[in-house]
Amino acid sequence: MVVARLVGRLGPQHLLGLARRTAGNREFLITPSERLTGRQLFARVDALAAGLQLLGAGKGERVAALLPPCTEAAYALFLPWVLGTAEVWLDPDLPEEALCHALAESDTRFVLTTRDCQGRDLAATVARLRPHLPGLRFVLAKSSGRQENAAYSIESLIASGTSLWRARVSPKEEGRIAYVSAAGGLPKGIVHTRGAYWRLFCREVAGQLDPALFRCLLLPFPLHSYAGWLGLMAALVAGGKVVLMDGFDASHALGLVQREQVTLIAGTPPMLGALVDTARQGRYDLASLQLAASFGPCPPELVRAVRRHLRCPVTSLYAREECGLISWTDPHGPAERAAAAGRLAPGVEVRIVDGQRRPLPGGRHGEVAVRSPQMMAGYHNAPEATAAALDREGWFYTGDTGQIDDSGALALLP
Repeated sequence: MVVARLVGRLGPQHLLGLARRTAGNREFLITPSERLTGRQLFARVDALAAGLQLLGAGKGERVAALLPPCTEAAYALFLPWVLGTAEVWLDPDLPEEALCHALAESDTRFVLTTRDCQGRDLAATVARLRPHLPGLRFVLAKSSGRQENAAYSIESLIASGTSLWRARVSPKEEGRIAYVSAAGGLPKGIVHTRGAYWRLFCREVAGQLDPALFRCLLLPFPLHSYAGWLGLMAALVAGGKVVLMDGFDASHALGLVQREQVTLIAGTPPMLGALVDTARQGRYDLASLQLAASFGPCPPELVRAVRRHLRCPVTSLYAREECGLISWTDPHGPAERAAAAGRLAPGVEVRIVDGQRRPLPGGRHGEVAVRSPQMMAGYHNAPEATAAALDREGWFYTGDTGQIDDSGALALLP
């Protein structure tokens, strides 16, 4: 916890400033198209921030990221701490109607995007929506040498050579609005203050940080979820590196594990299942792997298969975008326990409630309610939806079913 207190006291701007000065020529970010040192990455973040300021992106402006796992997505994660802007994260898989809703509802002024997201031109998609988005001022795209459908290319803005004025930020300011896919309707914007977002890292990662574990982290999914921010920051503080994949492919992922000496791989249970099936062929050296992190409960047979074929332990993480990490399982515990949700993250409270939201005694099953220092401020422009999910005492009602056993561990139920 000493590291967590130190990181929390430094704050994001001082920590990133320290990272700029100490990153040196050590590789920090590896993407399908390039390899960057920490010094190169932060120089580009500063240059892009200066270019955005030239276009009028000031403190409090909303800058959206509609990006696959790529260098530009990493820029977008760090920009708010330099510019004082609020980041609007958009799932690249959102349908056009949902994307239009998110951009309009968030009153986004700037969009960072790309022309190549697994064969889709996201810049062209935003261009088609512009007649419905009168507040949108600039679409900035990774150019690939072309500039149609965007007022500026991200590369040209980085190369503009403009001086940067660093904004001062407050933990109480709106820092992030995340729009993720929603079943049966339009996505809701999940709002976090800068302070809540920073506490997410300080409490959930910095306090448990093992530099050897985060020496090389493979993220085979987009960075629009909070997990992307946690992964990048953990590797930064640990002196490690992050490897991104533009689309998941099990053979390619295991090839990256072998080539980059990956120590931690994160993914969903189906991703881990695909990795196991591919690893059975015995074509890859996976000796560097120390941990597989599953975003979702792992069936016991999958845990045993990962331990046998990937030759590393597994932890199952239970998280919600609204409140961050809720719990995780012991990587070295019985395989049967990995299908549960495990011990609670630091500072997180959980209770099980009935249909009238009354607390139930231990061992009874009901709806999982969570209270956490990383809790969202609410759903953007949706007071009724916020009131339905988040009560006045700060309890968030997940809609998931679970129970708490005699040891205090949380188990999720079908």
